[in-house]
Amino acid sequence: MEKFKLDNFRKEYGMEMPVVRTLPSGECQAIWQGILQKMKVDSLAGFFRKVETEFITVENASAEDEEIDWHKILGQLGIPVPREVYLNFGNFETIDVMLFKDFCKYFSDVWYPSSDDIELFDRIGTWIISIRHYGALCYAKL
Repeated sequence: MEKFKLDNFRKEYGMEMPVVRTLPSGECQAIWQGILQKMKVDSLAGFFRKVETEFITVENASAEDEEIDWHKILGQLGIPVPREVYLNFGNFETIDVMLFKDFCKYFSDVWYPSSDDIELFDRIGTWIISIRHYGALCYAKL
């Protein structure tokens, strides 16, 4: 996660952002390779093309909704609520892990509208939700 978000969080709440851990680069690379294989693409550009053309838009949901209910969204998609979620903020070079309950509670501190495209996924890579900078939620089961 970007340093400015961590700084903003610390200033607002007087504590550190509850990121469980940031994965080492080797683990990020392994996860990224697994996602590429499951999606049958061989590059970052190919991944993002699939996000734009093949991921399914979550109807009646927007990341810009101040009352976004991630439990409801996962339920709507038939995805069991995980204990932890994995967050990609760019090119899968840095992946943060958060408890799902903390992700829900502090979502507005994690995702910034207009500037952030992030991916949310589970540990074993069975699903991925792309949260677009304009608020759309798109997903794929892998």
